[in-house]
Amino acid sequence: MPHRRSPAVVFTDLDATLLDHHDYGWTAAQPALDALAARDVPVCIVTSKTAAEVAALRIELRNGHPFAVENGGAVAVPRGYFDGVACGADTPVELTTLGAPREELVELATVLRARHGFRFQGFAEMSADDVIAATGLDRPGAGRALERNASEPLLWQDSDSARERFMTAVEAAGYVAREGGRFVHVLGHAHKGDALDWLCSRYAARDGSILAIALGDSGNDADMLAAADIGYWIARPDGSHYGPAGGAIRHAAGIGPAGWRAAIEELIARQEIQ
Repeated sequence: MPHRRSPAVVFTDLDATLLDHHDYGWTAAQPALDALAARDVPVCIVTSKTAAEVAALRIELRNGHPFAVENGGAVAVPRGYFDGVACGADTPVELTTLGAPREELVELATVLRARHGFRFQGFAEMSADDVIAATGLDRPGAGRALERNASEPLLWQDSDSARERFMTAVEAAGYVAREGGRFVHVLGHAHKGDALDWLCSRYAARDGSILAIALGDSGNDADMLAAADIGYWIARPDGSHYGPAGGAIRHAAGIGPAGWRAAIEELIARQEIQ
């Protein structure tokens, strides 16, 4: 008998990967999305965005599959999905925190500020107007960015040396601190690779062995690509790739959603996706 190929599941970053870096469009990837849909290949979003931010995009994409948010800190599964229930983009989801609950992270930041006098403003203390001023998001976008479950961004208002001391204190307390522009993000110990593993175990329990394919463009995607059976670095806006190709990790021939399409079409041409 011919060998039965494992069903594929695609895990993808959003910004500068499936979505264009400049206008956040995915038109260039549409033929590949259509090809995956025709083959019943799930596309699972894995992003730094919040569940509220992803919800509207999933409706536009007509994507009813599980997804991961806040850099793998939490995963969301449509109710009944792994029990064979037909799910759409508007099916209510059940959220599981893999890292640490936001309340715990807010408490940690508040305690460290009181103890050491650090100066910052956390998202938990900010209004939508504050977020708009700090990020440039529109009002609906600011509201969705405030709906966090497994991370707490802090608008840093202190010195660089104070930031280093704060991040060291967060790590010493058993959590993770990441710097991003004007913000310091306080997180639990979970990343995109953990989210991929968590979802793969659910797919495998339902479908048997699966082929996990991951696509991303930046450093916070590295763990996800390493955890996948096949990983693709999508070219960044300047045409470079964040990491080297080698082993199970490849370079996509294109930038953003055009590169995303090229990667999927290559997988189909190689019959790795059937």
